[in-house]
Amino acid sequence: MSRRSVAWRIGGVSIVCAAALFFWLGPPVPESGHGLRVIALDVGQGDAILIRTPNGEDVLIDGGPDSRVVERLSANLPASDRTIELVVSTHADLDHVGGLADVAGHYRIDRVLETGVRSGSGADRRWVEAMKQQKTEVTTVRAGTTFVIDGTRFDVLWPQTEADLEVKKRNNTSVVLELTYGSTSFLFTGDIESEVEERLVASGTLPDVDVLKVPHHGSISSSSQEFIEAVKPEYAVISVGKNNKFGHPHPVVVRRLEQRGVKIWRTDEDGDVVISSDGKSITFDN
Repeated sequence: MSRRSVAWRIGGVSIVCAAALFFWLGPPVPESGHGLRVIALDVGQGDAILIRTPNGEDVLIDGGPDSRVVERLSANLPASDRTIELVVSTHADLDHVGGLADVAGHYRIDRVLETGVRSGSGADRRWVEAMKQQKTEVTTVRAGTTFVIDGTRFDVLWPQTEADLEVKKRNNTSVVLELTYGSTSFLFTGDIESEVEERLVASGTLPDVDVLKVPHHGSISSSSQEFIEAVKPEYAVISVGKNNKFGHPHPVVVRRLEQRGVKIWRTDEDGDVVISSDGKSITFDN
């Protein structure tokens, strides 16, 4: 899409503070005749989620571990679409940030939302350099950041404070993002572990959602019983690599979801998991 199709307006605070930041590209209601697509891309042992709004704006949450993300983007985007309007980098671990520099090598990236926590890895340094070369606008986000793109609303639920970023586990600095389109909803959780899940449950900010992107690839360190009961998903998507060395997803996590009647989709078994919403209902196109 052309940059001219994106009209950003910022209110409340400066772009780097983002305590209550608003990006407006239209009202938060679905447009007649169009729908939303959310695709958990099969990038191996990592996360990369493409969101395509009703009028063709592209949001990419994370970039997986390597350049495979570019192949999957090419398979799911029109050849003429060479712009990613927004990248959300949940955290700087390799399996989430490793392919983002490759994405920048093939697509114009208009804006990036991130926490500002760096890993210092080679992959993260390449990503930082790619953003500099493109002169990409980078916004640091915290809970309370809200933006609306083409009728699709995003609310940042975590991290809540600066102190939440000063932890030993980088997983727990992950951006947690709720997406709402009409009456349908999704929760993207990065790699948060049980400590953050407990905080979110206690805060009362967790929504009931239709689709949960399962935290940390289904690790036993995440997806606590209390968290799943609070979110009440109808569907769960696990981004995970086939025969990965970590044993993800853990059988206990799978069982917790199944016991609640949650339908599970996995990128290692289903490939790209393609979800469509008309603002009223969810369908899986696999």
